[in-house]
Amino acid sequence: VAIKAGVAHVPEDRTRVGTAPNLSITENTIMKNYREAPIGNGVTINRGNARVYARKLKDSYAILAPGVRTLARKLSGGNLQKVILAREISTDPKLMVAVQPTRGLDVGAIEAIQRLLLDQREAGTAVLLISEELEELFSLSDRIAVIFHGQIMGILPVENADIDTIGQMMMGARLEEIVQEQEVGS
Repeated sequence: VAIKAGVAHVPEDRTRVGTAPNLSITENTIMKNYREAPIGNGVTINRGNARVYARKLKDSYAILAPGVRTLARKLSGGNLQKVILAREISTDPKLMVAVQPTRGLDVGAIEAIQRLLLDQREAGTAVLLISEELEELFSLSDRIAVIFHGQIMGILPVENADIDTIGQMMMGARLEEIVQEQEVGS
């Protein structure tokens, strides 16, 4: 249902949830569209067309691997994350939910993943970025919402957000309380 509704998901655990590590790059890139032409017909998969599709994604997303038959478990974290993003972005999503998309990646991979997320935003996709990396949130977000014990403490436009306010919200203070306190202190 979510796929048909245009929802893409980049899970926090790219190895156990985001991919099937013992399957190839090809098989991981077609997970969302293996039933549709030209890759499949609902019953069988056209392996040749699937490989052509995977090669196109491999080249477009600069996935470094010997070939599309390479097993996902043989890829670096950054290249594995590119496989996930290639698969998800290729569905032309309306909403992309990205959870800790750069955790554990090297600087070059972080920059590539962040660029892909920004490109999605610029293309009109709503991107819900869930991250503990404040720098990442400040550089990629339009608005920042802080959740504490399942409650939204407040939502700030990124240009009005600062580390102190975000920190207070992360410790359970509601945005309204912080603003009132700031007004009283002025």
